[in-house]
Amino acid sequence: MRPRFFAALAITASLTLAADMPSGESLLQRYIDVTGGAQAWAKAKNVTRIGTVEMPAQNISGTVSTFETGEKNYTVMEFPGIGKIEQGFDGETAWENSALTGPRILDGPEKIEAKQAAALSRITAWREVYKEARTVGSEDLDGKPAWRVEMTPKEGKPETFFFDRDSGLLVRTSAVHSTALGDIAADSIMSDFRPADGILTPFVLTEKAMSQTIVMRLSSVSYSAAVPKDRFDLPAAIKELASRKK
Repeated sequence: MRPRFFAALAITASLTLAADMPSGESLLQRYIDVTGGAQAWAKAKNVTRIGTVEMPAQNISGTVSTFETGEKNYTVMEFPGIGKIEQGFDGETAWENSALTGPRILDGPEKIEAKQAAALSRITAWREVYKEARTVGSEDLDGKPAWRVEMTPKEGKPETFFFDRDSGLLVRTSAVHSTALGDIAADSIMSDFRPADGILTPFVLTEKAMSQTIVMRLSSVSYSAAVPKDRFDLPAAIKELASRKK
């Protein structure tokens, strides 16, 4: 009788834990509410981020600028002695170009990720990108409890969102990214939340992958800055690659 008793006890404990967990949908809604509310997010037609980027282990630092409109995005990092590293998506073509590796057009899973990265409504209208948000448990992050939510996208690989249990903020995401080097598991950590145009926004973004760390420290974030019309135009080297493919 003992094995059956303990099996029943384990099932009861699991059911109790599941009953106590908030749904993924409610955690996403809470995040929207605590960061400014649906009205503030509805006004955000684009986002511009300006700051510095550093790789502490390599003692390398530079500048970074990112621009997103919901359908297009562009990121440029510049490192003294290394040059530019650019990435973009103009609504049709996803690409990257760097002084080290040269120009490259992204296809398949890489293109899907680039398209998703352009979506400002990735959380506020998450059902447009994801087909399921399921809370699977609680986990301590740096000594603070967070709800763990599995996000299943309509396209591409699943992701995991971590919502701080006290503040409701999204403080980390984990995913396996497709790259030229193959699939790479990475953690993105969000911290130093401050208001920007009525939206509580992380001003420090830390990326950890392959035992490497990249830290982006933003000096300004705007959800209403004017974005130049040609910001998302394909660079000449990418246009040339695209014409060859056709």
